[in-house]
Amino acid sequence: MASNSIKNKSWMSVKEVGLIHFFVVLCVIISLAVGCAQKGESGAAASQVRATDARGVEIVLPRHAERVVVLFEPFVDEMYMLGAGDKLVGIPQQVYQNSSSYYYLSQLDPRIAKKSIATPTFGGRSTHVEKVISLQADLAIVYEYDIETIAQLEGLDIPVFVVSSKDKAHIYDELINVGKLIGKKERAEDIVNYVNNAIEKIGSEVETVKKSVYYGWSKGRVFSTSGRGSLVDLAIQVAGAVNACPLEMEAPNVSAESIYKWNPDMIVLWNSDVEDVYRLAELAALPAVVNKQVFAMEPTFFFDPHTVKFLLFAKQLRHWGYQDYTTDQDFKDALQEIVDFLYEKKMSIE
Repeated sequence: MASNSIKNKSWMSVKEVGLIHFFVVLCVIISLAVGCAQKGESGAAASQVRATDARGVEIVLPRHAERVVVLFEPFVDEMYMLGAGDKLVGIPQQVYQNSSSYYYLSQLDPRIAKKSIATPTFGGRSTHVEKVISLQADLAIVYEYDIETIAQLEGLDIPVFVVSSKDKAHIYDELINVGKLIGKKERAEDIVNYVNNAIEKIGSEVETVKKSVYYGWSKGRVFSTSGRGSLVDLAIQVAGAVNACPLEMEAPNVSAESIYKWNPDMIVLWNSDVEDVYRLAELAALPAVVNKQVFAMEPTFFFDPHTVKFLLFAKQLRHWGYQDYTTDQDFKDALQEIVDFLYEKKMSIE
């Protein structure tokens, strides 16, 4: 009996040891599984890229975007400045319709020349959402006023980065934040630093008398202008001049009487012809018109104030107003140097 009791106790001990061993192994397996899961989550989090858009919304991508749809024409241009034109799978139809943009971007990308990059837009800013979906984009870059498009794309789980280009700070921030999302952050920072240094150099050349400049909108809309706080106002200030329009408005429509009252030293046009001003009987007696101080930014591609090329706009305006280069060729050489940096490629400004 004693012997059987000892054997029974010994058997129970073995059973208990077995159970303990089982639970120990189970705990180790669970710990390893949890550890691997946490490591996987940590690895996934480490590979994520984050950036904040014009709305203050944080966009989070699992990795750098490789397929990008841009629905705001000026940012197509900036994608090429970032050296990321190859990531474009969709662009606005206007890129092909705008002869200046089409000509110069064709020099940067044979797909533009062949018009082979998809255009998921109808015209203006109307977007064919189904076509955007078919492009399997990792990221869509959309103008802030395209509210319906933004809502539709985000409702379909397509990451949307919203741009405004409303002032210098936004142009810089949007360039750098898109750079983060597409793996071009360092290049974006280099561009911003370059432009800032150029602006500081212009600012060091202080004029005792600031010339006043009236800006006439594109497509011959001479009586539409850009007020204080606008992008054109920014370029005028960078040039060392002052905006003749004193109104704190983005795009006011004004009368001939107002322009006579402001009496600008110069009239500057973008995507318009000087004859759009000279043929107006209402402005025939305006001193700037009489003195042939009406200028048009040509070619328009290089002077788009919605991008960091507001620097080129400012330099051209300054040269017209203050003749800070000895000859026109010296000025063109200076512009060419900036263009070569912005596109990292020789592209004639003629």
